[in-house]
Amino acid sequence: MSLPVQIFSSRRGLRAAVSMAALGAGVGLASASSAQSTQDAEHATTVADVVVTAALAPAAGAALKMPLKLSEIPQTVSIIDHERIEQQALVSLDDVMSNAPGVTVQPGTRLRTAYYSRGFSIDTLNFDGIPTSGWNEAVNTEDMAIYQRVELLRGASGLLQGSGNPSGTINLVRKRPGRDFAAQGAVSGGRWNNWRVEGDVGGPLAADGDLRGRLVAVYEDRDFFYDTAHRQKGLIYGTAEWNVTPRTVLAATVKWQDVQDDGAYMGVPRYSDGGVIDLPRRFYPGTGWDRRNWNNTQSFLELRHSFAGDWEGKISISRIDGDSDLTYASALGAVNRATGKGPILYGGAYDFTNEETDLDAYLSGTVGAFGRRHEIVLGANYWDGKTHQTAYNLAGLMGPVDVFTWNPAAAPRATGKTYSGEQTTTTEQYGGYGVARLHLTDPLTLVLGGRLSWWETTTDRRATIGGPLTPTGGYKIDGQFTPYVGLVWAVDEVFSLYASYTSIFTPQNSLTWDGKVIDPMTGANIEAGVKGEWFGGRLNGSLAAFRILQENRAQLDPDHPCAPGMTCAYVAEGEVESLGLDAELAGRIRPDWTVQAGYTYVETEYKRDRTAAGTPSGNEGRPFSRFTPRHQFKLWTHYTGLMDGRLSVGGGVIAQSKAQAVAGAVVMEQGAYAVVNARAAWRLNPRAELSLNVNNLFDKSYFTTLGGVSWNNWYGEPRNVLITLRASY
Repeated sequence: MSLPVQIFSSRRGLRAAVSMAALGAGVGLASASSAQSTQDAEHATTVADVVVTAALAPAAGAALKMPLKLSEIPQTVSIIDHERIEQQALVSLDDVMSNAPGVTVQPGTRLRTAYYSRGFSIDTLNFDGIPTSGWNEAVNTEDMAIYQRVELLRGASGLLQGSGNPSGTINLVRKRPGRDFAAQGAVSGGRWNNWRVEGDVGGPLAADGDLRGRLVAVYEDRDFFYDTAHRQKGLIYGTAEWNVTPRTVLAATVKWQDVQDDGAYMGVPRYSDGGVIDLPRRFYPGTGWDRRNWNNTQSFLELRHSFAGDWEGKISISRIDGDSDLTYASALGAVNRATGKGPILYGGAYDFTNEETDLDAYLSGTVGAFGRRHEIVLGANYWDGKTHQTAYNLAGLMGPVDVFTWNPAAAPRATGKTYSGEQTTTTEQYGGYGVARLHLTDPLTLVLGGRLSWWETTTDRRATIGGPLTPTGGYKIDGQFTPYVGLVWAVDEVFSLYASYTSIFTPQNSLTWDGKVIDPMTGANIEAGVKGEWFGGRLNGSLAAFRILQENRAQLDPDHPCAPGMTCAYVAEGEVESLGLDAELAGRIRPDWTVQAGYTYVETEYKRDRTAAGTPSGNEGRPFSRFTPRHQFKLWTHYTGLMDGRLSVGGGVIAQSKAQAVAGAVVMEQGAYAVVNARAAWRLNPRAELSLNVNNLFDKSYFTTLGGVSWNNWYGEPRNVLITLRASY
């Protein structure tokens, strides 16, 4: 197995780093012109035998921890690289996911933004392949300034991460320092006073380049399309790598991010019949004293070693510390269409903290058997997380809100703040995994994998100040097995066919009649498709059909009905299904023309959902994820070949069919819509570029989240313009 190498040249800029990493490994999406790629490959070849400086090749972290081409992975994988992130000015992970194929973004979910794939919530997040718990209220969304690319694996991904939903996983690949000095900076300004400054500098810290460093800093000051809200964000990221020996690299990283928001948008209410209230999109239903603040620190330590032969070992540890506080009040309640009345001013306050330690270690290499070489990965990971939440009641609220005359600045302030309870949840998960990629014949590859996982969580609540801390939930899972099987047949040099079975489990805390914790939900993903690669792998395409069946969902036990004063008993018998297609084309059509287009078709259904009496519920046979559109199409393309390369233009569309949400007997619907985005850029000189991005070019008005008739309905951003000056050295 060759060792991937990642170096960026001071004169070629950061973009060349991706190209050299891919070419050094002989895989991946090249991101430079053919002539440039040849030069880069030659450069990479000269150093590949000398030093180890890089992470794995594209897609390795999110799939099998092997440096595989996309066509060799028996699942659907999408990559949003940094070139596209800069083109579209995607500054947050929310922005990236909004543009990622097959992903539905829902702001306002559990006081933050959730991402859904194939109808299920993506509930885990990896950093350079290290699985973390991903989401909680104490951590703000990730800023893209520090990441080289985002990998998105769709379907069940339990082999490497353990527990979760059968939706997929996101792997964030951090920027690394290079052996040559490089620097880049950007200043941008746009609608809603959206100002942002980025700086990125890195290079050798010792004359021989064996010690390298990189520093990224961001400052952002902006308003939003709705009134009142304002944000200030600061971020500092520092990373260093040291070649302790020619075969051993020690890397350390620290990231600090602070976000202060004036305003805490909770979405707008609707009429009680589900209809849209005729209010401007800038309407803010909260108060002038809403606040939310996040402060997060992440640190990583990594040791990589290349053993004799082609074996490599890597051990990584990460630590995440976050705290957040929220004080808000917002209009809550459906509006009566006849009277215009209904909402009241409702609010509260929270303090959140999160502490998490994650460890991942693995060995990878090849073994010989039956006249062929076969790839092996053996590893284990561990994460230990603790979240704490304290809730407060706010006095002086609950008055009526007339949404047609509402003035946030004149809203009454809370007259008091009293403790209402707290909750602490600790969760520990660990497991070991093994993957073998067996070359049965030259074109036929069989991937076999398995994982054993252990999971334990406890939850304690306190209802009064000084009161008892009462255990309210504690359960564990021992030795849960997660299988993985994949088969890839390389039909020729362009196309390959594949099929795979992957799975994952989700712990549940409901109890059976005899007091035992019910079995975890299991999600099985069966997928088959065809992949193609052209121009030496610079352009990749895929078409896949999938079926996900999630079983063991908790249902009330009809043989032991609930009664007042008793704990209800459950059985693990519910089932939901997701069926669909994923199609994607991504890469370079020409050296100066890139494209990423994805189409997804999804149907979800409650296959078995029963009432307390054991009869079919009203959900059975109906969609499981109504807000997931059946049809979704996302496109971004960019051309740099105009006026001798000085002018570049780009454009894209995000389109989907209708989406729904149910609130009691009311069905709310967002009709099909399409949002068009565009970009033009002028290269001032070889090192500086001025660009103009226009998002939602035709100012389409639509809801991205349908949360209910009372509140939590979120408009998509109206038309907005952003001008960016970017320079590199």
